[in-house]
Amino acid sequence: MPCDVTINVTGDFTAFTVDDGYSPYVDKSNKKLENLTVVGSATFYISVPLDSNNEGVVFVRATNAKSVTSSSTYNIPDDCAPGGNIYVPKISAASQSDLDNLDAKVNALAQQIAGNKRGK
Repeated sequence: MPCDVTINVTGDFTAFTVDDGYSPYVDKSNKKLENLTVVGSATFYISVPLDSNNEGVVFVRATNAKSVTSSSTYNIPDDCAPGGNIYVPKISAASQSDLDNLDAKVNALAQQIAGNKRGK
């Protein structure tokens, strides 16, 4: 059974292509998702065939406004947000060092606030 996926694109891209590794996807409005120009934001709706393990793959290749080419792989359904949404550019998970840094900043801010309350 296929999985309905919504591709949410934010940013300016040229040569924007969404495929399964072999052939470009065609969205539900019959637009072939190959070498498109996307300006600002766009939404595409595709149906991704799933294998016997109920998994599929979507590859997105695009060039941004600065001519930087990128490629992202989305494992379906694992990389889908609620409702079958995927986002381009791909939202990356925070690293442990990012989380540790944020924790240190929150703790420092909490100490500063606690100090200000005592001083009043």
